[in-house]
Amino acid sequence: MALNQIFKSKIWSALWQLFSRAFVLMGLPLLAWGFDDLAGFFSNTVRIGYVTIVAGQAIIHAWLTYIMPPQPHYENRFDMARWHLYMFETIFVLSAFGDRRNILAWNENPSLRWLGLGIYLVGAILSVWVNLTWVNHLQDKGEQAYDDPVLLYDGPFRWIRYPVLLCLFFYCLGFAFAYRSWIGLALIIPLLGGILNRINNFEKVYAEQYKKAWPLRRHASKRIIPFLY
Repeated sequence: MALNQIFKSKIWSALWQLFSRAFVLMGLPLLAWGFDDLAGFFSNTVRIGYVTIVAGQAIIHAWLTYIMPPQPHYENRFDMARWHLYMFETIFVLSAFGDRRNILAWNENPSLRWLGLGIYLVGAILSVWVNLTWVNHLQDKGEQAYDDPVLLYDGPFRWIRYPVLLCLFFYCLGFAFAYRSWIGLALIIPLLGGILNRINNFEKVYAEQYKKAWPLRRHASKRIIPFLY
């Protein structure tokens, strides 16, 4: 294999997906907890379960990146606020930091920790479903999929238009419970504000860009909560 083919290999995109997802979801909590007490971090079964789920997520998403058909290069058409993503990272860091040091954390309650892990797992499964649906859509439609992305009706897109943002909510809510964090729960409110702002921006852009198809899309699905909103 020629050197340029090696550098163009999709394995690099897959490895980057593996690293970036593992760093954000696993690395940030470990950094906030502190590497000087890794034994303490892994002394709790729920935290071990969380790391296991994240490792599985990272591997699956790396594989999905590897099998994804080539994507055409195009400029980002959206100039929107992304502060909900910073809120997501803040919740992870402060929750893990407070869990170790018992700062703004409630008393130990294994049931709530397991509830949080279950909520996070729902988000992880939904995330895999969303990405697998998109990969299958690309394999079926090719570049045509990028011409009318709002017309994707498969998988979770059948019921909601922004399942990725719902995943983000499940991640943060589950993490706050799993790491018994009052501050994590409090920050869910501005996180929801950022998510709703993001949705409203997308709605305006899509309504303008897909004047004919968008009314049908809006009628056939909800924004983020199936059958409700």
